[in-house]
Amino acid sequence: MQYKVPQDVQREDQILWFITLRQLIMLMVGFGISYMIFVKMKQQYDLNTVEMIFIWLPAAIMAAFAFLKIKGIELFHFVSLIVEQIFFRNGKRYWIAGAGEPFVSTTVSVKSLNKKNVEENFEKTFDSQKAEQLAEFLDQEKSSFQKQKSQNA
Repeated sequence: MQYKVPQDVQREDQILWFITLRQLIMLMVGFGISYMIFVKMKQQYDLNTVEMIFIWLPAAIMAAFAFLKIKGIELFHFVSLIVEQIFFRNGKRYWIAGAGEPFVSTTVSVKSLNKKNVEENFEKTFDSQKAEQLAEFLDQEKSSFQKQKSQNA
């Protein structure tokens, strides 16, 4: 028996045309708040155009949060990333020489090494004969790998 396996399991299910359940709930909350403000204000005042714009502002904001995407990211997620970056992350990182802990080797204790030992152990020397041997060895390995590859193909 064969079953149809969904390919995009991260996508939300659409309830009405292109509207998902989350978007529908956000729209209902936004328009509900705006409608309650409208009803209360209409009972007490004679409303003009500017007041109507401010009354329906919560509905517009919730519609933006429901549908608007910036660089493929939903507006709510985008705003939360901006807030995190502004308040909870350092703006710039500075490197200070000697600050922090250096890389610790498992074989040699860093504290036991003094400058003289470090200079002796890590003295940089170039031996052209060793370099030639290494290049020859690598060339042999490369040619043997290519032969195996051609035989397998």
